[in-house]
Amino acid sequence: MVLEQEIPRFAAWFGPALLQYVFAASLVAVIAAMLSWLAQSAAVGPLVAGDRVYRGILGGIADLLRMSPRRIWALARLAIKESFRRNVLVVLALFALIVLFAGWFLDPASVNPGKLYLGFILAATNLLVCLVTLVLSVFSLPADFKAKAIQTVTTKPVRTGEIVLGRMLGFALVGTALLAVMGLVGWAFVVRSVQHSHELVADDLIEIRGSGAALAEAASPADATAVVGFEGRTSLDRGHRHRVELAADGTGRTDFLQGHRHDVRRTAAGGYEIGPPVGLLEARRPLRGKLRFLDREGRPSTRGISVGAEWGYRQFIEGGKLAAAIWTFDGVDARRFTEGLPLEMTVRVFRTHKGDIEKGVAGSVRVRNPTTGLQSDPFYFTAKEFTIDSLTIPRTVNATTADGGTRQVDLYGDIVSDGRVEVVLQCLEPAQYFGVAQADFYLRTGSGSFALNYAKSCFGIWFSMLLVTALGVMFSTFLAGPVALLATLSVVMVGQFREFINRLFESQVTGNSQLVPGGGPIESLYRIVTQTSITLQLEETPAIMVMKAVDTALLAPMRLGAALFPSLSALGTGDFVAGGFDIPFDLLAAHGAETFGYLLAFFVAGALCLKAREVAS
Repeated sequence: MVLEQEIPRFAAWFGPALLQYVFAASLVAVIAAMLSWLAQSAAVGPLVAGDRVYRGILGGIADLLRMSPRRIWALARLAIKESFRRNVLVVLALFALIVLFAGWFLDPASVNPGKLYLGFILAATNLLVCLVTLVLSVFSLPADFKAKAIQTVTTKPVRTGEIVLGRMLGFALVGTALLAVMGLVGWAFVVRSVQHSHELVADDLIEIRGSGAALAEAASPADATAVVGFEGRTSLDRGHRHRVELAADGTGRTDFLQGHRHDVRRTAAGGYEIGPPVGLLEARRPLRGKLRFLDREGRPSTRGISVGAEWGYRQFIEGGKLAAAIWTFDGVDARRFTEGLPLEMTVRVFRTHKGDIEKGVAGSVRVRNPTTGLQSDPFYFTAKEFTIDSLTIPRTVNATTADGGTRQVDLYGDIVSDGRVEVVLQCLEPAQYFGVAQADFYLRTGSGSFALNYAKSCFGIWFSMLLVTALGVMFSTFLAGPVALLATLSVVMVGQFREFINRLFESQVTGNSQLVPGGGPIESLYRIVTQTSITLQLEETPAIMVMKAVDTALLAPMRLGAALFPSLSALGTGDFVAGGFDIPFDLLAAHGAETFGYLLAFFVAGALCLKAREVAS
């Protein structure tokens, strides 16, 4: 998932990506020319076939260079009018029905309702917009061919490239307008659905009076029993209620539940006001680090413990031992984090015995100097499933000295070394395990606008819509409508497995079965026949080594072929928005450049294919 990968700078990504694009485009062009020459050689001979291919390529390039923007826009307007004649606005009514009745099926008491609503709305918008433009694009040109209406266009001074580009532009504008309307409605639906509040009255609170340390420091017994705070619970709303902890002045916050919390303050009238939910609709900007592990003996390890989960993305550390997960962060300084280190973490829990499910599993976090090894005393927390735990490391922390004493050290002066700091996680309860991945711990550098972040996620849908439209128009230049629809869907489906094939090939080459358990096609067949679990390592016999080598040889052309297909899932950024993370502009720029590259290739291919048709000559 792109959310859990390092996002490269666009300037660093663009150069290698451009070279790879030029190489792939040149290779496909040469193969297409050779196939065209072979097909015509069987009918007219190799020399005549070569002359036809040569003249066809030169004529196609000349047509592309002589296109007129006015004629392209005129054809685009015809495509827009055609879309309205086909009642394309019906999809807006369908989207309105989905939004109206979505509340019946989406549970507001889920673990994270914000993620649930965002995922549903973005998925529905993506599906409807892409489906509408796909149907428009694949059936438009074939309908004109069947009705002989294409002759009224080709007899005019119109070039084939202008016909293809005009259709692509017209249907893309229709899809853009639909996306804009659905995006605004979806944003309003999500914001309205997650907004809620609770009630809190004085009768719901109990007083907390001073004792212990407060008694020792009190000037009188009356001071020692003074009210130092309040505890209680809010009213039930949206299927949940919060625990509240308030200071003596009546200010405080609720606990973090279902992905959010509320700020609380006492009003002038003596009541309590609970603010809107905080944490549901956010755009966090994380600073991520590099992860490494220590085994149960405290020795460095390349990975954690496997608990048998098929998805090996998260590794586990054993509780009650010296096992630890260590993140190293770079770029840490006092100017960037003035109040200390705002650490946010997501910890998965694997239990070997039930324990207290509601209480969670105890853990600790330390900050450590990567150069001197000086580390702070532990900060304790309780890990709960499906929640983001927040912990602010103050600028002054306690550290244990060599003689067993305690002294205070400066975070940036003694712990941070040349902008680098280590964060050490340990599980404290024996026979329990913490599961973490590199993206699970990060330092929060700030927050962006949720509305802007939602708009950026709509760009991912827009890129997918443009690709589907261009694919549909390209295939419709030489295929019938139903066949063009099937061909477009096939390309889209193959592209969905592009990232999986890349990871599978990397797993075969590096030998890291944690990337994709189960191996290549032959190894997978072997495991099915022998009923061997994909989580078990196969014995390194000569037969197994040969089988893996053959799998690698088979995956190499598969990886090369899959790289030519667009991956709509890779262009999507809904995971960022649903997870509450800001979408980097570098990622949007990379997706935009990739989309433009595919659009250019599909447009050129469609123009050449249409020119090759006799009706458009």
